[in-house]
Amino acid sequence: MKIQIENRSPDAVQEFFSSPLSFQQKVTVKKLLIAERILEQMKALGLNRSQLAAKMGISSGRITTMMDGTNNFTMETLMRAAEAVDAELEMTIVPKDHKVRWVTYREEDTHASFVPAYLPVETGNTRFNLAEPGKDDDARAA
Repeated sequence: MKIQIENRSPDAVQEFFSSPLSFQQKVTVKKLLIAERILEQMKALGLNRSQLAAKMGISSGRITTMMDGTNNFTMETLMRAAEAVDAELEMTIVPKDHKVRWVTYREEDTHASFVPAYLPVETGNTRFNLAEPGKDDDARAA
């Protein structure tokens, strides 16, 4: 068997992932991830793009723009989209050397010992509820 090696220029996808992403490329990836989550929720609910547009109060053409990664989402648009697909918008900002791991669950489907306990934290006039350290550690479930 003879192996034939071809030297070709990288295609657009190979070029995109061949070096660290630029800021604008990272923005595009995040937009596409948002669109993917919306599409997943639409599929779960059996919604088409026209129905989503009607629920959000926008045109079907705007939905197409949202889903192709070129839309610059506003917070209001994100909230409307989440509401339209019967979901909640959750987001965070973390230091660059940290990774985020989201765990979603329904409390009624989860044994009480695995539901995180929340401790109140007050900062100035703001009150936050933070998960008690160790209570939501996946290693304890094993």
